[in-house]
Amino acid sequence: MRHILLFTACAGALVLAGDGTTPRNSAADYPAHQETKTAVIAAARVPPEQLNRTFPSDLAKKYAVIEVAIYPKDGPAMQVEARDFSLRVSDGIVHPETAQEVAEMWRPHDKPSSLPRNAHVTTEAGIATETHTDPATGRRVTNVGTYQSASVSNDPRTAPPPPTSGIDADRMEARLKTLALPEGKTASPVAGYLFFPLPAKMKKGALEVQYAREDATATLTLPAK
Repeated sequence: MRHILLFTACAGALVLAGDGTTPRNSAADYPAHQETKTAVIAAARVPPEQLNRTFPSDLAKKYAVIEVAIYPKDGPAMQVEARDFSLRVSDGIVHPETAQEVAEMWRPHDKPSSLPRNAHVTTEAGIATETHTDPATGRRVTNVGTYQSASVSNDPRTAPPPPTSGIDADRMEARLKTLALPEGKTASPVAGYLFFPLPAKMKKGALEVQYAREDATATLTLPAK
């Protein structure tokens, strides 16, 4: 029987997608926590200085990274999804972004082109005039028209090098996925990060994390950093 129970527990853990972080000993170890019908929900804001040890400083400037933890109550396994959480900010409500979406800020956004990377395209346009004698009337006639031209050069002196951030976006995305809140069914405590995009002008003050799934809701107020 002991082996059967151990196998059941392991099987439940395998349902989750992602590693997340290690839940603290109890929900009371987080700055904010609240009990719902199915679980106790807890949260803490990840300090920017902690994020900067692992990620470029862009992350802490553009996102509020919240560590959330879920402690299920006794009963059947519950479903965990990042979209069940939201963050109230000065401009309204924002939802967490995926690791792939967050990593986009470190990827180049130039439009794709079939030209070589060192190609430099030059375009020219103008107005052309031509004056000649009309053989039928003997009068001088002036014709006016427009012209356009384009040329391609691979001279390295005329083609500026492509911009680069020097950041491996794929590696950052993989790291974000590792820390993100695991999703799936679980009967055991789980924890992980949620990445909420911040408005350009964010008012200082407390943050309000909201959780809602079916008839289980919670509102967690995190103190200002």
